[in-house]
Amino acid sequence: MDFINTILGTPLGFVIYFAYQILGSYGLAIVAFAIIVKIPLFPVMMLAHRNSIRLLQLQPALYLIKQRFAGDKEGINEAQYELFAKEKYSPLLGIVPLVVQLFLVMGILQVMYHPLQHMLRLPADTIDQLVDGVGGFAPQLQVLESIYGELRFLGLNLTATPSIRYPSIELIVPLVSGLAAFIFCMVQNAISPGALSQSKRTNTGLTIFTVCLSLYFAFALPVGVGLYWTVGNLAAIAVVLLLNFMYPPKKLAKDALVHIRATSKTKQEILEDKRIKRALRERESADVLRFKTAKKQVVFYAISSGQYKFYKTIIDYLLKHSDIAVHYLTNDPNDAVFDIQHVQLFPYYAGQQKTISLMLKLQTDIMVTTVPDLQNFHMKRSIVRDDIEYIHTFHGPTSTHLVYREKAFDHFSTLFCVGPHQVTEIRRRESIANLPKKKLVKIGYGLYDQLVDSYKNQRGRRNEKPRLLIAPSWQADNILDVCINDILESLSGNKYDVVVRPHPQYIRLFPGRINTLKEQFANDSITFELDFLGNESIFASDILITDWSNIGYEFAYCTLKPCIFINTPMKVMNPNYTKYALEPLDITLRDKVGVSVDVENL
Repeated sequence: MDFINTILGTPLGFVIYFAYQILGSYGLAIVAFAIIVKIPLFPVMMLAHRNSIRLLQLQPALYLIKQRFAGDKEGINEAQYELFAKEKYSPLLGIVPLVVQLFLVMGILQVMYHPLQHMLRLPADTIDQLVDGVGGFAPQLQVLESIYGELRFLGLNLTATPSIRYPSIELIVPLVSGLAAFIFCMVQNAISPGALSQSKRTNTGLTIFTVCLSLYFAFALPVGVGLYWTVGNLAAIAVVLLLNFMYPPKKLAKDALVHIRATSKTKQEILEDKRIKRALRERESADVLRFKTAKKQVVFYAISSGQYKFYKTIIDYLLKHSDIAVHYLTNDPNDAVFDIQHVQLFPYYAGQQKTISLMLKLQTDIMVTTVPDLQNFHMKRSIVRDDIEYIHTFHGPTSTHLVYREKAFDHFSTLFCVGPHQVTEIRRRESIANLPKKKLVKIGYGLYDQLVDSYKNQRGRRNEKPRLLIAPSWQADNILDVCINDILESLSGNKYDVVVRPHPQYIRLFPGRINTLKEQFANDSITFELDFLGNESIFASDILITDWSNIGYEFAYCTLKPCIFINTPMKVMNPNYTKYALEPLDITLRDKVGVSVDVENL
């Protein structure tokens, strides 16, 4: 405490001492200090205010990130970090004023408990003699009162600590302090950019916390500290009003506020979400218990319903040719696997957070997943069994060193490879990183086999007019974001039948964008397909137009018809992919199963 008193109490003590010399009142000195200190703090608070406006402006982008990476906390955190870095927003800047205020309170507290040093400026030897033998938590206060009497301001003893047990007029200070904090929060919730970017529930929680903190300070500490805290909150109201006048968030972030209102949930929707979450927690508890107690040989793990199709060929073979029980763990409560009835198939639901502990204590012989980055993020190797064979099965012919992180497959035991290029790439990675060789199994791609079988009945079918299917990916800067207007305008007329098939995730994220395109282009020759129950539009088309979506290869290998690939910005997860000296198949195949076209040459 001597260190804090020296570092914080001494400089603040000088300020209050000079104010005391000028005003002749210790109480007025505290009031003056609480107001004056806002002046050097103002540039910091202005910086934090502008930073909060930037966060408010980023709310639509943050909303899209949460929707795009729903259920993937690591993906959300990484995308948010990249967004903040790009837009020069600092999450830490907002807490700077709060931290400074905390240090000021600590300093004021030292001034209050050391009045002989800071207010009367007595020498250290004299102070030691005066407090020698005086017991209690604040001996200098006791000495000051015994010699000079109480320090009073507006009838209040500034050195006393309010007590409900021993009621006195000083109890008014906690009440006024709590009221000042409440008024400050109400003003801030109504106009400050930080509050406007948060939900009412969050703002209510922060209001309760702030008021309770003010009450605590005013009850637990001398009246002088409560006086400082009260005046500080009132002065903060004036600062908030001034900052909002200089940089009005409702004007500078008008579009973001419209988006927030449009995406905010009603009270009924919030209650329904709570009901669903409660039901999911109960379901998760039951499934987790079943999973833990089950004797397992083979476990498949998926983060979404759409991943079952990548496992289907493998699981179907196991169920048909063995008596092995297949245990299927999914983070999606609506996974299609729950609709499959088979005596050997056991599906379980667990959220991603619960999956972390299940993976750490996993007991099985084999674990199969299409999720990469084992050991790098939430999916860890078991700590109770070190002999589990971890198998990664790829969900497409994409190259392993381009659209995956560089260490995505380092900790797997076995990889089910779609084609020989993946074998070459993995061996190159093992050589570069000096990793032990994995078991690489050449299994092909079961999903293509399923599509080829489904297409057999469609062969020989001819369209009256050439049928063009536009099916982009849903990654950022896809066809729908970059050039769909140019494409549709060039294909409009009666020469072609054009079908636009947005990715289902894109429809979920951007329904307004889809509706605008439909209103602008939908006619007899251009239709929008928003139903994804089957592959009819893929099978019936003569040419597919896409960007970097795997649907291009599904179409090409299934129908043996060509594709047009639009060179929108490429998704690169491994910036070091060029050091492997292997051209990714994602690039090579574009001009082998069709043609690739730069956006500027559409």
